[in-house]
Amino acid sequence: MSSLARCTTVAILLAGGEGVRSGGRKQFRKAGGRSILRHAADGLAAVREIGGLIVVVPEDAIASTRRELAAIDKPFEVVAGGATRNLSSRNGVAALPTKCRWVLIHDAARPFASVALIRRVLRAAKAQGAAIPAVAVSDSTIECTTDGSLKRYLPRERLGAVQTPQAFARERIETAFARSRRTDFTDDAGAVLRAGHEVAVVEGEPGNLKITSPEQLARALRELKRDGG
Repeated sequence: MSSLARCTTVAILLAGGEGVRSGGRKQFRKAGGRSILRHAADGLAAVREIGGLIVVVPEDAIASTRRELAAIDKPFEVVAGGATRNLSSRNGVAALPTKCRWVLIHDAARPFASVALIRRVLRAAKAQGAAIPAVAVSDSTIECTTDGSLKRYLPRERLGAVQTPQAFARERIETAFARSRRTDFTDDAGAVLRAGHEVAVVEGEPGNLKITSPEQLARALRELKRDGG
């Protein structure tokens, strides 16, 4: 197995959250003997262009995560996450090997991203420096006032729901993080956009769902087990 230090394209898998909305640390729930985190890691490892992985987890889960990932066929490192998603992203970026030029950042709570989607995002980032997947919004979308009343309808044809993985030139994401002290970005492209860089948008996948509720967790566990777990 090659060393992570020699990898030019690295995927950062974010699994540092406590998962309060879904009942706590959903990333470690198992389906078919593998955790949701492991399913997401296997999806990234299946992409030939990705040389290795950096997995970000709560500090007390580092040792157990290393044991679970020991069988994947790509070099990896496991590092501690931060108090927010953005801090966990920053920790992952800080751990990138020197030779890395391209980085994907993915949520472990999205274990269904396909190889085709991951490659599509990476290709767009290599062409334009940064790329995200998004799916069209099908429902009517509104903006509310602070008291919860309807303020206005938003133009649905110009809206999209953002997904991960998101991909970046290494220097672009590093520069974006360095230029802003904000740690409340809900995704990494937000920091890149705020730093003044363009971000390409590619077609996402409706099936690339993010697990955020107990109901979604139960559904994901059933599907992962049925699909070969």
